[in-house]
Amino acid sequence: MDITFHWSDYLMFAFWLLVYSAVGLYHRFRTPIRKKLNQWFHRDQQEQVKQDDTETIFLGNRQLSLVPIVCSVMASFLSAVSLMGTTMEAYVYGIEFICMILAYSIAFPLAAEIYMPVFYKLRLTSAHEYLEFRFGKSVRWIASLIFCLQMWFYISLALYAPSLAISQVSGLPLWISLLTTGAVATFYTTLGGIRAVVWTDVLQLLVLTLGLLLILIMGIVKVGGPQVVWDIAWEGKRLQSFSFSPDPLRRHSVWILAFGGAGMVLSIYGGNQTQIQRYLSCKDMKTARRAILLNIPMNAIFLAVQLAAGLVAYAYFIDCDPIGAKLVKKADQLLPYLVMVLFDGIPVIRGLFLSIIFAAALSTVSSGVNSLATVILEDIFRPLFYFISGKDVKPKSRTLLATLFSALVGLSTVGLAFLFDVMSSNVLPFAFSLFGAIGGPILSIFTLGILVPCINKYGGIAALLASLAVGLWLSIGAIVYPTPVPSLPLSTANCSVNVTTAAKVAAATRTVYSVSYLYYTPICLFVALIFGIVFSAIFRRLFRHCYISMCVCVSLLS
Repeated sequence: MDITFHWSDYLMFAFWLLVYSAVGLYHRFRTPIRKKLNQWFHRDQQEQVKQDDTETIFLGNRQLSLVPIVCSVMASFLSAVSLMGTTMEAYVYGIEFICMILAYSIAFPLAAEIYMPVFYKLRLTSAHEYLEFRFGKSVRWIASLIFCLQMWFYISLALYAPSLAISQVSGLPLWISLLTTGAVATFYTTLGGIRAVVWTDVLQLLVLTLGLLLILIMGIVKVGGPQVVWDIAWEGKRLQSFSFSPDPLRRHSVWILAFGGAGMVLSIYGGNQTQIQRYLSCKDMKTARRAILLNIPMNAIFLAVQLAAGLVAYAYFIDCDPIGAKLVKKADQLLPYLVMVLFDGIPVIRGLFLSIIFAAALSTVSSGVNSLATVILEDIFRPLFYFISGKDVKPKSRTLLATLFSALVGLSTVGLAFLFDVMSSNVLPFAFSLFGAIGGPILSIFTLGILVPCINKYGGIAALLASLAVGLWLSIGAIVYPTPVPSLPLSTANCSVNVTTAAKVAAATRTVYSVSYLYYTPICLFVALIFGIVFSAIFRRLFRHCYISMCVCVSLLS
């Protein structure tokens, strides 16, 4: 079908870009703007926040309130990757992914009651500072480098997915979409710091909500009503795709989604600097705890809406699967294609949809850029500078470096995003496996530090490196030797091209690389626990023997 845009679509798209950029500008010049307003309205209120303070840039002076933090905690990882990937999940495999709600119910309370209080009470800037207190500098540096690798890849992926969607629906070259998305996110993050990131997250969540509701309503109306969608989905077995098999080599099952998913979610909300930075920005610990727990119902609702969009897509394309008919190049382009078809000839809405995808990307990219800049400055540059020069970086220089690192990180992710164009279309499992394989070791070392007091610094180093090696081994092995996943039947009977799309059957022999990507975090945690305890015991006994031998030698010599 021919896809054309009305001038109002471009206007809507440009409007939201300007809004996001304006938020960054406002928070960059927040102090002089407020002073000027106070003068105009004859107020004697004095601004307490200094604009040239790294704590303001990274933590908003630790004065952020509940509503923006709740929205920001959710929007940070409600990316275009999850938006497009979850819709495709329901379309191709059914709604079994809804069981991730069980994972939310397990992981969020653990993050609120075990992990967050430790970081908040220490009044840290970077969560990795805790690792230096607990295990020493080596563990902090290793964990910081692992985090940088993890987030650099993830935000590049989050940048690539919406740029691909924009390219697909508008005909713009991919490189233009990548540069536009990356430039806007880097602009307002660099200028406004954490306050700009948090408040744009609020706006982006509103745009996402409005857009998803419009897609659902229009799709249901065009299909013929909610009962028709339900009946078609039932006949296509999209509603009965639940498996209670304990087999860990399955891609998904109720148990894998509940318990493996809980580990993956906990690695994000309990051990990831991006989220911990939001908890540390709250005005008190009670606000931080509420922000985490309120994300259980909010994430559950958004997950259900995204899966419902996938069912609407299946009902709409019941006899002409756009994937099988080659109307879209990759399965993850299903959602943008659905919108282009649903709102054909309706001005403004397509531009709003571009804004939705853009909002989903910007929330993740800006949050990642801000947290990466924090870790690079606080955990890598400052310790290295002190090691070389014997003194700390001056406060004014830290502010300039924070801005510089934000800009450099944002630009570098654009370059990496170009590499994802040659990868598999199934971006959701890749993104989650990345968090399991790389985020799992970071969560593991935090967990050992908080809950296992017998682990010493040598056990901590061994646990971190061993769990990272196992996580990368499983993740890379699964990419190099992928296991075909059976999909539910799809039809192209009424397409203009004659294509038969049936359920795909996995032909390859299952191996250790077939283990579900959601189990990567629990596996890393188990490996870290074993190596941490064993190496701690070995070095403790070794040092004890050395100490006894030294005492004996001293006594003999004396």
